[in-house]
Amino acid sequence: MYYAEYVFLGLFMSEMFIKMYALGPRIYFESSFNRFDCVVISGSIFEVIWSEVKGGSFGLSVLRALRLLRIFKVTKYWSSLRNLVISLLNSMRSIISLLFLLFLFILIFALLGMQLFGGQFNFTGGTPETNFNTFPIALLTVFQILTGEDWNEVMYQGIISQGGAKRGMIYSVYFIVLVLFGNYTLLNVFLAIAVDNLANAQELTAAEEEQVEEDKEKQLQELEKEMEALQADGVHVENGDSSAAATKAKSKKKEEEKKQEEEEVTEGPKPMLPYSSMFILSPTNPIRRGAHWVVNLRYFDFFIMVVISLSSIALAAEDPVRENSPRNKILNYFDYAFTGVFTIEMLLKIVDLGVILHPGSYLREFWNIMDAVVVICAAVSFGFDMSGSSAGQNLSTIKSLRVLRVLRPLKTIKRVPKLKAVFDCVVNSLKNVVNILIVYILFQFIFSVIGVQLFNGKFFYCTDESKHTAEECQ
Repeated sequence: MYYAEYVFLGLFMSEMFIKMYALGPRIYFESSFNRFDCVVISGSIFEVIWSEVKGGSFGLSVLRALRLLRIFKVTKYWSSLRNLVISLLNSMRSIISLLFLLFLFILIFALLGMQLFGGQFNFTGGTPETNFNTFPIALLTVFQILTGEDWNEVMYQGIISQGGAKRGMIYSVYFIVLVLFGNYTLLNVFLAIAVDNLANAQELTAAEEEQVEEDKEKQLQELEKEMEALQADGVHVENGDSSAAATKAKSKKKEEEKKQEEEEVTEGPKPMLPYSSMFILSPTNPIRRGAHWVVNLRYFDFFIMVVISLSSIALAAEDPVRENSPRNKILNYFDYAFTGVFTIEMLLKIVDLGVILHPGSYLREFWNIMDAVVVICAAVSFGFDMSGSSAGQNLSTIKSLRVLRVLRPLKTIKRVPKLKAVFDCVVNSLKNVVNILIVYILFQFIFSVIGVQLFNGKFFYCTDESKHTAEECQ
């Protein structure tokens, strides 16, 4: 690792010098990323030289952690991650004033805690580490409460120190107000600022992608103009023809798309798919037409919603302790009925839509796949239960599939448009969560390495009272 560090440092130095030579110092330092890169490399060079000359660190071992900032070089080549980091850095300007307000809040409650509980946290087991005996410890205690780390234990200690539940319960107001205003109000403002800047990062990434597309279109238009000029052999072509054609094509494409959206949101009975269901049921087949009519009845979805609600209530009413209780036996019969209804719903939709091979078929939608898995697993489990065979009784894995019944309440998401919109929003936000997670891991990695540099081998103490010096204690 010692020699590998010199190899990495040499590579980064070579990159920096080559860029300086190619671009020139003035153009090189116009880029904020290049300035950042130069500071990191210069600090690494200084730290390595100092450690070689003086035979140790610069007095601050954390200086070596400056090299960890090289990790952020990856953001130069990942546009969405780079925009996220830039937005987070820009949000710091808005957070500075809020940090001052938060510090005042912590200061006031630390002083108030010293007035209320100073010297009171004296128990038979000793004084806990979180107390209000001194100002620095009071600040740390208030900060711990704001982070939510074991704050209720500190509150219980405060109540006990003032005479217990009968006389000291009023002092819980101090901790409740501290948590409500500090944790759920002030700290959440940080989250609001971060979310607002995340939206800016998305807009910046989208703008960059649009710019790339526009550049490609311009290149294509220029290429078309050159080709037309060559083919025309002296015939002048109006400059606006190609751009007008491109604009017309764009407008036509957009018109074909709002139309597709209008067709999707059009209310009323859905037309039957123009494909043969399971290769045997044509759109004119009376069985398929009947299934299509039932599925598109006005109150069909409402009836299924009621059954889902009753099924969820039945699941909640089961006794998880006594499996063979009379209540569970009765609910089991209801479960047969609910599973029967869901099975009929699935079969009707398969007859109407087909299985999977053509567009719009049953298993080409996620929610239908989930419905099918829940229904099939429940039916298989019921089949083994009703068979009563020893093999069926021993197949605990098959019977455990009944646990999937808890997914039935999720069937309501598809049938409530607003609920489905919220669910889709959560799923779409997962793409941004991945970038946030990467930045979080980068910071976690940097601070873990800094912690190793600062505290490695120092979290120990001697438990042998016969030893009086650190050298004697092993």
